[in-house]
Amino acid sequence: MIHLKHRFTFSLIRQRLAQAIGVFCGAAAALLWTFAMWGPTDVLSLSSTSFFGALILTIFAVVAIIAALHAHGRVLLLMFLVSFCPVGFFMLTEAHWLSLAGVFNLGFLVAGLLLLVSQPSPKQQPNNTETAN
Repeated sequence: MIHLKHRFTFSLIRQRLAQAIGVFCGAAAALLWTFAMWGPTDVLSLSSTSFFGALILTIFAVVAIIAALHAHGRVLLLMFLVSFCPVGFFMLTEAHWLSLAGVFNLGFLVAGLLLLVSQPSPKQQPNNTETAN
């Protein structure tokens, strides 16, 4: 039964890696959108509509951080969909520092998929009798 223990360990490593990616990308996206809202810049001037859009995307990034900390892969995939499809894809194609927002949104996708793959099935989890031997 050592084989199951190793599979469980690799699954746990993938889960921790996915959580780290999710937290990093969420924090980076939140900081990026916060700077876009409040930072002084000549290139970017946000109208009131753009300001509230950036505020909502900041909230989505914070939700992604919380989802990554709690290892909720489906919520991370949902945050990818709601933040990448309307805005992140557009920003990814721009030649501006805000193009990083699209890259960080892709990090939500990677983290969410890794979390879904790394969830151990009940057959993979070692039981107490195997660990006692």
